[in-house]
Amino acid sequence: MIIFLICALTVSAYQLNKPPAFMQETRFHVERGQSLGQIAYKLKQANLIKNEDFFKLIAYALKDRHIKPGLYNINKDMTTLNIFLKLVLGDIITQRVTIPEGFNLYQIAQRLERLNVTPSDRFLSYAFNVSFLRSIGIDSRSAEGYLFPDTYVFPESSDAQEIISIMHKRMQGVLKTELAAAASNRFSSHEILTLASLIEKEAAVPSERRLIAGVFHNRLAQNWRLDCDPTVRYAAKNFDRPITRSQLDSDSPFNTYRHRGLPPTPICSPGRESIAAALNPERTEYMFFVSKNDRSHVFSRTLAEHNQAVQVYQR
Repeated sequence: MIIFLICALTVSAYQLNKPPAFMQETRFHVERGQSLGQIAYKLKQANLIKNEDFFKLIAYALKDRHIKPGLYNINKDMTTLNIFLKLVLGDIITQRVTIPEGFNLYQIAQRLERLNVTPSDRFLSYAFNVSFLRSIGIDSRSAEGYLFPDTYVFPESSDAQEIISIMHKRMQGVLKTELAAAASNRFSSHEILTLASLIEKEAAVPSERRLIAGVFHNRLAQNWRLDCDPTVRYAAKNFDRPITRSQLDSDSPFNTYRHRGLPPTPICSPGRESIAAALNPERTEYMFFVSKNDRSHVFSRTLAEHNQAVQVYQR
């Protein structure tokens, strides 16, 4: 009976409610919390429907007024019924977003904005909002390191809080799995993510991850400074230029050339392999490593060996 009623209404009112012929495909945003009447009014104002009451009549006849928020493409040829069904089904515009391993919050924010997912400034405001972060289980000064690098499908014009929550939930799952698989662990989850982020930025060759992790573990055990260049870059927000002497001399708590131990937070989003390496380091006597300028490193046990490697590969 309801189907017959809707068909009859659609046929009889088709011409009345068909959008104007000059309209092209239009983007229409349903905001969270908008009522059926507000949505109908907004559709009318956008010249996507001609009759607000007919739109609402369809909703009452179908007994479905749960329109999903989001951004929609509405075609000029769509009838009022077609538009209503599209909104109820939640056929929103989405973007496939790949966040590479090693991206930091600023790089994630830029990519999300470029793909029209959420504004960069809004994302960063919540990524550094301690009250919000605590509400989703992040006990840190920022969301840095707590968002898992992966490929996601996000609606365009998404809420930044939802994006952060989704990416954090994914990281929680990965960290839980890797912690369960670790033979032993003396660090907190925050420390593991921080250490993993350093490994992520230093290990350009995947096979070296556990070796680099081993060096960091050895240095931490001996209370040595980590002397990690990427932490200096992060402190200076200098992600793609050579490090300067003034940046190396900075007193930032992220500068591991000046301060012992791990930096206050992770410096990027570590991937699963770097997290696994942080939990399962290679057990060696290596205390140093230096780049060979081909993405790989030379590992040394003593300062004399290290200085010799520096002379060969860096000078």
